[in-house]
Amino acid sequence: MLKILKTPEGKKFLIAVACVFIVAVCVVSKAAFQGVEDQYNLPMDTWDTSLFIIQGAWVAIYSFMFTIVGALPFGFYFLSPKDDSE
Repeated sequence: MLKILKTPEGKKFLIAVACVFIVAVCVVSKAAFQGVEDQYNLPMDTWDTSLFIIQGAWVAIYSFMFTIVGALPFGFYFLSPKDDSE
């Protein structure tokens, strides 16, 4: 399995996964942190350390899950066997 990631298509897949992860972290962190501020009218300068840790954990979990789901199409596209019978 690791041999396929060292091919040019494998490297393109890893770049796509990294891009999906970056987008997921940006979107989820914006939603999580801004959501707490808006929903509870609680500015970040009044947050306890535990609230930052909890929100950071949610961002990590959701970003990881969205990366897995978002990487599936790229995996099929880049890592599937190529049909050269055209």
